[in-house]
Amino acid sequence: MTLEQKIKWLFAVNAVINWTVSVRGIIDPAGMAEALGGPVPNYQFAIRLWSAFVFMFGCMFWEVSRDVTGKAALIKYNWIEKTLTASAVTLGFYMGEAPGALMIMIILTNWLWIPFIYAFDIQLRRKLHPGVVR
Repeated sequence: MTLEQKIKWLFAVNAVINWTVSVRGIIDPAGMAEALGGPVPNYQFAIRLWSAFVFMFGCMFWEVSRDVTGKAALIKYNWIEKTLTASAVTLGFYMGEAPGALMIMIILTNWLWIPFIYAFDIQLRRKLHPGVVR
């Protein structure tokens, strides 16, 4: 399997994951919070907003999966988004602000993927721009 094919599959799977985990937060933010072990939030729009961003990033990941070399500049935003989200949730978890189920979800949907996405980003940049130090 070529590098581009690996990236295509990685981004397509990430898109589906993002869409899957975000829909309930958009439709039913209180239910999503409760399902993850948290209380019903005072500001449900914040969960809806975060979920909408997760959904939107899923759309971007899908776009990258359809044209890996043409959308190569967008690849870095996958690992950046996942690192920011995972860091915020992890900090919240260790500060007692985020429930354990959310932390597990972040490990499975973000922390485990970041090294692969980052490595593929670097490999593709080197392939597309040989001789450029990145």
